[in-house]
Amino acid sequence: MKKGISFLIFILLALVTWGQPPSFVTLNTDSVYVEVDAGQPQVEGICSISNVSDVELGVNWQWNSIELPEGWNVEFCENNSCYPTSTDTVFYFQTDETVPFSVIFYPNGIPGTGKVKIRLYSATQGMHFEEQAVFVAKVDGLSFTSETEDGNTMTLFPNPARQELNLLIENRAYTQWQIVDLTGKQRLSGQIPAYRVDIKNLSPSIYIFQAMTAEKLIIATEFFVKE
Repeated sequence: MKKGISFLIFILLALVTWGQPPSFVTLNTDSVYVEVDAGQPQVEGICSISNVSDVELGVNWQWNSIELPEGWNVEFCENNSCYPTSTDTVFYFQTDETVPFSVIFYPNGIPGTGKVKIRLYSATQGMHFEEQAVFVAKVDGLSFTSETEDGNTMTLFPNPARQELNLLIENRAYTQWQIVDLTGKQRLSGQIPAYRVDIKNLSPSIYIFQAMTAEKLIIATEFFVKE
């Protein structure tokens, strides 16, 4: 009887994994968040990619999207070389080798939040893979304060947070809020006034907090980290 159950479990596992593409690489994380004071000359977010195949692999990388405050600069670095936003290139690594790569933000003393998405995909014939890494840099102080064109502010703290966010808003036009992930999918929503937002059921990651009007016009947006 036990042998029959074990065989059945084996068949079910085989059916689940059958047809899935093999994994040739793994990322140690797909999202990196770094926060520093405005006095820092640069902000570096570090990630790494591992070759779990049995052959040498080539990895194409390219700038997928770049969102920077005016006055910021950014570079992508791998294998002791750094490249500007006008350049995409390829690097190679051996079986069982792990290669670090990073995005370096240069805020030039300007507070704000920068976000970069890097696409990594196969440069080796017959070995298909594609990954994406998101890098977010926050340059300011201990809390997030967003100021709109009309001078109204939204403050979100602490950041990072585990259980709840504290919310301070100085504009009655804000009537509701939502939290979305980096793909734009809504994870939480609620009404304003709300001075504490319960986030304990969110998975650890980087999220975007958005304050909106009754017409769902997004007026203020801030990144935060759920630990």
